[in-house]
Amino acid sequence: MRKIRFNFNLLLPALLAALLFIPFLINSLTHYFYGEKQFPPIVMMKLPVESTAISLPTEVVQFTPFDVTLQLDTEALASRLNDIIARSPHGVAMQGISGKVHASMQAEIVGNGFHIDNPGPQVQLFSGQSGTLWSWTVTPTAPNRHQLAIRLHLITLDNGQENQKVVDIAEIQTYAQKNPGEWIKRYGIWFIIAGIVAFVLWRRIRRPSIE
Repeated sequence: MRKIRFNFNLLLPALLAALLFIPFLINSLTHYFYGEKQFPPIVMMKLPVESTAISLPTEVVQFTPFDVTLQLDTEALASRLNDIIARSPHGVAMQGISGKVHASMQAEIVGNGFHIDNPGPQVQLFSGQSGTLWSWTVTPTAPNRHQLAIRLHLITLDNGQENQKVVDIAEIQTYAQKNPGEWIKRYGIWFIIAGIVAFVLWRRIRRPSIE
C-alpha cells in the first residue's frame, strides 16, 4: 500500500491560514445566503414633541458616519411643558421637571457603540422661524442593535431658584449593518501580522531539530 507523506513545513502555515480566514469566510457566506434581520431606526419621543423633529437616515452601516438633526421650537416646548406642570397634581412630574421651564436649552446625543462628533451638551447655534437646529455626526463602531438618546439640558425656575435638569427628549433604536470591507481595511492587518509572527516562531522552534 502506498504511504501518504505529509510535508509538515507546509501543513502548519496552511492550518494557520485556515484558523485566521475560515471563520470570516463562513460568517460572510452565512450572511450572504441567509441575510440579516434589519429594520430602519425607530424613534420614540419622551416629551410632547412630534417625531418629525428628528431627522436621520433609514439605513445605518457600521463605520459609516451619518447625521442626526433635531429641529425644535424651544419656546413652544417650554410653553407646553409649563402648561403640563401647571395642570399636573402635586408630586407628579414629567421626568422630574418642576418649576417654570425656560426656552433657553442645550441638547446632546449619547449612545454606546457609536463615535459622536461634538459630544456633550451643545448650545442653540441656530434659531429661526422653524425653531432651533442641532446637528451631530454619528459613526457606528459596532454592528447589530444599538440605542441612541437625545437629551435636553433645561433651565427651570422653582421658588425663585434657578436649576438645571437633564431629560430625554427621544430614544432611537437602530440596527447597524456589518461592513466587512471596512472591517478588513481596519483590522485585517492584525491577522496578517499574527500569521507572520506565528510562522516565524514556528520556524525558530523547528530549526534546532532540522540541524
